[in-house]
Amino acid sequence: MPKNKPNEVVYHVLSHHIDHYIQAKKIFKTDYDSHMITITVFAHFLYGTLNPSHEKFQNEDLDWGEIYPLVKGLSKNKKKYLDKLSFFSLGQILDMPKETVRRKVDALCKKKLLEYSVREGVTVGESWEPLAKKIAPIDLLSLDRAIKAIDKNGGVDKIFKNIKT
Repeated sequence: MPKNKPNEVVYHVLSHHIDHYIQAKKIFKTDYDSHMITITVFAHFLYGTLNPSHEKFQNEDLDWGEIYPLVKGLSKNKKKYLDKLSFFSLGQILDMPKETVRRKVDALCKKKLLEYSVREGVTVGESWEPLAKKIAPIDLLSLDRAIKAIDKNGGVDKIFKNIKT
């Protein structure tokens, strides 16, 4: 069994966070709070595809290439199985003031990364897909390095056991 090097694991996990921060700023050309808003909107969409109360997991087995057209289709077809995501909800999730969220969503709508209507709430915009496709492989490679470091050092359970003692 490999020798446990918790510093290596922590290093790779932190490196993943740093890589994501750098790439998000470069690719999306937004501040990090705005990027977290876009991620939260997309996570809300994904939750809707996984939630058993919504269309019996209709889209649970989508691969990356299939997700984007579905997002576009739902944005245009009123997201028939998603609950509305409001400024207030985004503020609660991200611990941001509602007015800050509103201003940032407004700026993201101008860039077409998000869309907003009173009736539909905040949804993914048309410019989001090409940027998400750009960051996804970079982000996944970074995450892969962190996961390999965790596996090499005994897995999550062993790391948690060492942290708890």
